[in-house]
Amino acid sequence: MIKVAKGLVIAALVLLIIYGIDEAVSRSMDGEGEAESGRGRETGFLHTSAMVRGLAFGGSAVALSIAAFFIARETSTFVWIMLIVNGVLIATGGAVAGSAPVTGLGALVIALGIIKRFRDAKIARMA
Repeated sequence: MIKVAKGLVIAALVLLIIYGIDEAVSRSMDGEGEAESGRGRETGFLHTSAMVRGLAFGGSAVALSIAAFFIARETSTFVWIMLIVNGVLIATGGAVAGSAPVTGLGALVIALGIIKRFRDAKIARMA
């Protein structure tokens, strides 16, 4: 199951990277291109609204990270590090967007990474 957990945290990271790049593109278009058409920061290269992007990419990344935590029963340094990395990216995105709930979800994923780290250490001591 650890391979599945690794796949989930990698997939979450890929979603967060795509989401971040799309958000950066949409922010860079303020004052030019599509922003002149009255849509403002609504679209990046994905051509979806900010809400759809957030739910599809950010929400999926959070769900995949949480699922990876519960699936990873064996010890895995990679999984807990990736959980923390994903959590930092989510929390940073929430802070930049000014969204306390998103920042809180990022903190939750970071906490899961820390819990996984200490749970792995406990499992290693028992073996």
